[in-house]
Amino acid sequence: MKLLFVAFVGSAAAAAPITLVSFDGNKTTTRIWHKTDDPAMGGKSKSTFDVADSLGIFDGVCAIVPSLAAPGFCKVATAPATKLTPFPSVSDFLAGGGLYLTVRGNSSFSGYKVAFDNANVKCPRTGFPGVASWKAPLTLPPAASHEFVTVKVPFNTFSCDWSGYTGGCDTKDPTGVQHVCCTDETPEVCPTSEVLRSITGLELWAEGAEGIFHLEIMSIGAGPL
Repeated sequence: MKLLFVAFVGSAAAAAPITLVSFDGNKTTTRIWHKTDDPAMGGKSKSTFDVADSLGIFDGVCAIVPSLAAPGFCKVATAPATKLTPFPSVSDFLAGGGLYLTVRGNSSFSGYKVAFDNANVKCPRTGFPGVASWKAPLTLPPAASHEFVTVKVPFNTFSCDWSGYTGGCDTKDPTGVQHVCCTDETPEVCPTSEVLRSITGLELWAEGAEGIFHLEIMSIGAGPL
């Protein structure tokens, strides 16, 4: 497999990158994944998630939810870390770091997102009901359509105040609730050292965009930018 490394400029941390998830059978980094589609909410999106050739393969279609007249979602998430090997701390990468995703897939689909959970920390804003999760867009470069690339998603692009309608932190819900992204003015929705010290789950989403998606995941980790 040919790998293309996608570089992002940032203040680098001294610590070496850490692998959080792989699909190669490694006892420490192999996780159980569960799939959820929006038909439970009246939508028509459908997906599959399989593990083959040391890859997690997330396929499906994100469709319009009739009652909302807007795209729905498909999601895969790891089983709670409390039931398995805990995720290692990645708090050393809070400043100038982010998640690493080595992936290949349909780069024309604009609705990929990635999130991490912490069952022990609450989001101080509205956020999404349930376990607090910090979500960010996952943008695949064109090269990812035909070869594996390592995409780095900065931790300062994640917000725990994201919309259940769009998955975005910069949109207003039909109910009138305005969500906010991680900025200097809204630091309360940003990841903290406490959050990154004890991540309890990882999620991959296809949402907020209508269309067919295909994502092959080799690994997910964290490190300096």
